[in-house]
Parts: sequence; structure tokens; C-alpha cells
Amino acid sequence: MPSETVNSSGMAGSIAEDRLDEQSLHAVPNPLPLTLAGMLAAVGPQAINFGISIGGGEAYLLPNVAARGTLHMHWLMTLSVILETALVYECVKYSICTGRSFFAATNDLKPYGFWPVFWAVVTILTWAWPAWMGGAVIAAERFTGIGNPPIWGLPPHYVWAVLALALVLIVFYFSDRTYAFLSKFFTVIMVANIVLVLVITVVAAKPEHYWQVLLGYTGITFLTEGYPDALPKTDALALFNQPGGSLMWVSFWVIAAGFGMGVYAGQVTGVLKPPERITVRELRWDTANPEERRKMGQWVKVGGYSLILWWAIIGGLIMTYLYSVAGLAYLHDDFLRTGQVPSGVQVPLQMATVAQGVLGPTAGWLMLLVIMVTLYDAQFPFYDTYIGRTTCDAIAVTGRARRSYRFYYFLVVTIAVVAGLYLVTVAQPFVLWIGVAISALVYRSIGAWQILLLNNRRLPEGFKVSRLNTWLLWITVVTGFGGVGLWAIFVLPGEIAKRFGS
Repeated sequence: MPSETVNSSGMAGSIAEDRLDEQSLHAVPNPLPLTLAGMLAAVGPQAINFGISIGGGEAYLLPNVAARGTLHMHWLMTLSVILETALVYECVKYSICTGRSFFAATNDLKPYGFWPVFWAVVTILTWAWPAWMGGAVIAAERFTGIGNPPIWGLPPHYVWAVLALALVLIVFYFSDRTYAFLSKFFTVIMVANIVLVLVITVVAAKPEHYWQVLLGYTGITFLTEGYPDALPKTDALALFNQPGGSLMWVSFWVIAAGFGMGVYAGQVTGVLKPPERITVRELRWDTANPEERRKMGQWVKVGGYSLILWWAIIGGLIMTYLYSVAGLAYLHDDFLRTGQVPSGVQVPLQMATVAQGVLGPTAGWLMLLVIMVTLYDAQFPFYDTYIGRTTCDAIAVTGRARRSYRFYYFLVVTIAVVAGLYLVTVAQPFVLWIGVAISALVYRSIGAWQILLLNNRRLPEGFKVSRLNTWLLWITVVTGFGGVGLWAIFVLPGEIAKRFGS
């Protein structure tokens, strides 16, 4: 009998089994077709990506910027979509070809063992605060008119926070597979978001609103009028991070969806199902076989085309455009009269305000419900993927696992959710808000550098980084670090002084 060991997936197995995993060739599964039906079948990972990107930061930021009429820097979002598409495409390609997440792969970069732990730590520090859920429970209290009495210093929406966090744990503990729930839930929310925002915009906006926003997206307004005084520099930096998206974390959902080698990688299951073996090593396939290369090439195209269609075009360009048009059409006149834009708890509710003003109270309540669910469902992948999976991959790939991957997953997720019972009651500290505001740009720059190294070192010929994407990834590195650096030197000191009244 072979001796027992704990393998890098965190599951107990034999030495012979581990060696078999490393040496065996896996057949490339038949790919989805490159048709509309194939794109619909491949929507799952990008529906989650869409849900995090559109309706979260966009519902907060874009109508607010458009209300001021400061569309001059919207071209930064156009550039951001192009750069982020290149980055995420390369991460998707790596995971399809290897069945391994980006974060597990960083264990192969020097200093060995450092990067998976780095990603786990910074992810927890950045996204453990239930910021999106905070907006959702405020919307829930406003939507229903039901709240707890403000006893013990608790806000009136705290009862909704408790229910929401409890539901997160219930869903994760009792789902057959967490990814299956996330992909179905986000697909429904994506469709509802698109339909409602489209209807609101069509009714509210006039041709000049569409044209004015378009000029902002193409950079013509900036070239002709310069930088707008009414737009804070921090907001401009935030625009360069829109529409946000899930960056390298999409690789987890591509694997869970069974794209390419992901079909062999295992799933995180609920407590009523037996744990599956989660592989965090690269899975090999016959790269010398022309038919296997053809199938893998089509899998990569499916991943890339679905990314471009659902996230880049529909989410990153069309939906952000509609949010901006709606904000300009309805909120800008109020800003000209009062000089005020939505603030505080009104920020996550501003699209509901637009819907109510354009289509009446029923539409306002419906949009408020969609915003509530959209903000709330964004918290699911933060707990599941950003915190749970990233941390568990770090534990598994660095050899620290002594129990199953699922054990560590539920341990980490449960601790994060329970901590949220307290964190949701506390105003987010300024320093943490600043960190979250700029962190995604820093992470995008680091990720672009790392996936460039990984794909050129680990993928076979024909699957390495193209010349175009090489340029786009280096532009991502330089502009991300450069933008954050300039902001830290010239803007951050003033923000700190204003915040603390000095």
C-alpha cells in the first residue's frame, strides 16, 4: 500500500496518486460551439463578473459623476475596459489550459510561496468589510419600511444585515455546489439590471444626453474643455478602475464552469454533499496532438468571446454608458438648481430615485429592489471567491493543508461572515476606504505583470501571450502604478487634510 500524505489540494491522498496527477495526460473535453447558443451556455462566469462590476460601483459612482455634468474623464473607463479585457482574457486562458487558478499559479513565481499568501492577505484586508451589503441592507430597510428600533446603538437596518449574513452562510452550507448557485443567481440579476436600466434611460433621456456622454467616452470633451474643476481627482482615479470587474478572480469561475481542464478540477460542495478533490496543480494534456490543440484553442476562444460579449461590450461599455446617461438626464438639473449631489445613504439609492422620477413610484420601488439584490449578491462572490477560495488556494498550494479544502473554505467564510455582524455596524474608516479605492488598480497592475510571466513560461506554443496583449499588459502595469503614484503624491495629502480638518 502506498504511504498516506496530504497533497497540495488539501485532500488526503497517496504518494502514488499525487504522482499520477502530475504525470497523467487528461483528454481535452469537447468545447462549447462558437455560436450564440455557445455564448449563452458560457455566460455563467461572466454573469458573476457582470454582477460585481455593474450595479455595484457603477450604481454608486457613475450617476453621481454624471449629475455634476463632469463627463470629461469618462474616456478613462473606455481605456480601462480595454486593459482589463486583455488581463482577464489571459487569466481565463491560463485556467482553461491548466485547470488551475491564477492565484495557485503565482506559487511558481519568485519568491516561491510568497505570492499566494500575499494575495490571500490583501484580499481579506480589502474586501472583508461588507461594504456592498451595507448598501443593500439600507435599501432593504427603505424598500420595506421595516427596521429594528435603534437600541444599543444599532442602526435601524441592522436586522436586515443579520438576515442577509445568515442567508449567505445558509446558501453556502446547503448548496450542492456554490458556483452553481452563484452563476444562476447572477444571470437572473444581470438580465433584470439590463432591462430596467435600459427602460429608465430610454424614457428619461433626450438625444443630447446620449451625445454628451458619448463625447465623454471618446475623450472629445476632455480634449476640448480640459479637466473639470467639479470632479474630484479621486473620482477620476476611480473612473480608471471602472467598471471594476473581478480581475484575476474570474479564473475560479471559469474552472468551476468546467471550461477546458477545469472539468477535472473539482468543486466546492455544501456540507450535505461529500467533499470533492480540489486540484491546485496544473493538469496536463497532450499539447502535441493536433486535435487536442484544436479543442483547447476553441475553449480559449469561448472564454475570450464570452468575456468580450457579456462583460466588456454589454457590461463595461453599454451598461456604464446607460448609467451615465440616466444620471445626466435626471440628476443634472437638480445639481444645477441646488449644487448638491446624492451623498451618504442616498448614494446607493440614486438610481431608484431616477426610476421613480421617470416612471413613477412602482418603478422606483422595483429599481430599489433590484439595487438591493444587486448590492447584496455582490457580497456572495466576495465571501466565496475573493476571501474563501483565494485563502484556501494559498493554504493548499503552499503545503499548509492538513484537512480537506472544503474544511478550510467553510472555516474562512464563516469567520468572515460572523465578523461582518460587527463590521456592518461601523462606518468604514477613511484609511480603509482609501485603500479599497486604489487597491484594485494596484492589484490589476501586479496581476498583469504576473500573468504575462506565467503564460509565457507555462503555456505551450500557440497559447502564449500575443504581441498585442503583451503591449496592453505592460500599459496596464505602467498606468496603474503611475496613476496611483501620482494620486498618492498630489491628491492624497489634501484628502487627508480635508478629512481631519487640518
